[in-house]
Amino acid sequence: MSHITSSNKKLAVFGNPIAQSKSPIIHQMFAAQFDIEISYERILGNENTFTAQLDAFFADNNAVGANITMPFKEKAASWATEKASAVKQAGAANTLIRNERGFRAETTDGKGLVSDLARNGVHLKNKRILLIGAGGAARGAIAALLTEQPEHIFITNRSEENAKRLVSIADDERVSAVIEGESDKLQVSVIINATSLSLSGKVPAISDAVFANQPAVYDMVYQDSDTAFITKAKSLGCEKSIDGLGMLVGQAAESFYLWFGVRPDPEPVLAYLRKELVQS
Repeated sequence: MSHITSSNKKLAVFGNPIAQSKSPIIHQMFAAQFDIEISYERILGNENTFTAQLDAFFADNNAVGANITMPFKEKAASWATEKASAVKQAGAANTLIRNERGFRAETTDGKGLVSDLARNGVHLKNKRILLIGAGGAARGAIAALLTEQPEHIFITNRSEENAKRLVSIADDERVSAVIEGESDKLQVSVIINATSLSLSGKVPAISDAVFANQPAVYDMVYQDSDTAFITKAKSLGCEKSIDGLGMLVGQAAESFYLWFGVRPDPEPVLAYLRKELVQS
């Protein structure tokens, strides 16, 4: 792992929309912890010219890496010359790293989720997990969740077909699909909401009975106050209810490590973002 200290390394985040991205401030704060000089910009991606945009950005030899957000994670994965196994599995990447051979695609979302769960005292070994959603967020998390040696991961989703597709992608006997309406029969100790429903104030159609054992609850989405899903979980007695802000910082810390070979401390960055969120 290279330790890059020479002046002004170029980084960027590509997405559409992109104006709301917290990545520049997160990575500037990380870089300050190590006296690394970086520039980090937001780049509005274009569906039709995205790969040309990557080519143009990386034409500058000071450009050491990039973060990729929606809706370009699949395109970034196929653009890269080298792919991490989790990227091959999910078909999507959120981090690009320049190396001697070209560009490596990684996905750090799952590691960000797992590290934030651990930071909050939620450990997954031998646990039964309910993963709600089967889209990109769930796909990006599944490999990292399995690395933690859970007893079983149940996937539930509005589309049963998509849930089954994610089971086949995971290709592990510890993963199975559950029809949304039949979740009441499950006994789990961790529930992870990988849908974006909370952004529109909605909650997934899972049975209240799943919350009976007061599992730890994680919503990948975050807002300036409790999300709809966390509000519901708390009302049903779940004391350990965590939103996705720490996952955002955790995946960024993992990207930073892949670029620079040093591990930033997420705590001060998380505290800063939380304060900013509450004041907004």
